[in-house]
Amino acid sequence: MRFNDAVSGALAALTGLVLVAYSRTFPPMPGQSIGPGLFPTLIGAGLIVFGAMLAFSRAKDQREPWIMFDEWVRRPRMVLNFALVFADLVFYALTVDRLGFFVTAILFISVLWLAFGVRRRLVLPMALAITLAVHYMFYSVLRVPLPWGLLGGIAW
Repeated sequence: MRFNDAVSGALAALTGLVLVAYSRTFPPMPGQSIGPGLFPTLIGAGLIVFGAMLAFSRAKDQREPWIMFDEWVRRPRMVLNFALVFADLVFYALTVDRLGFFVTAILFISVLWLAFGVRRRLVLPMALAITLAVHYMFYSVLRVPLPWGLLGGIAW
């Protein structure tokens, strides 16, 4: 599926507008003229300007439809896989605190890989390896704690 550039530009400008509006709610830094909202505001302003330029430059082209569907949209299995990615992301967001990162990430990866046709004997070992690698990167390298959930009793 591909959107006309006018639609993409309008969406970018709208995203920039929301970003600028939200960044204005950030509290100022005491004693500094530059606060935490400066860079999101600059990025949002850039999205507004360049999104509007793209939208207006392509809006005059009436030959191209607003949305063009690729071949995969006509295949029900591909549409199901597409929807499954979003459903899996929602599942992760809603359950990661309760189940914990390890359980949720292994389920997240396993469900997608099974749907995408990865060999079954590879799914669980690779999902475990990837989950451990991501946890190591966040927990040890970046010092970002991930929720333990059900495994809180064995947290290291």
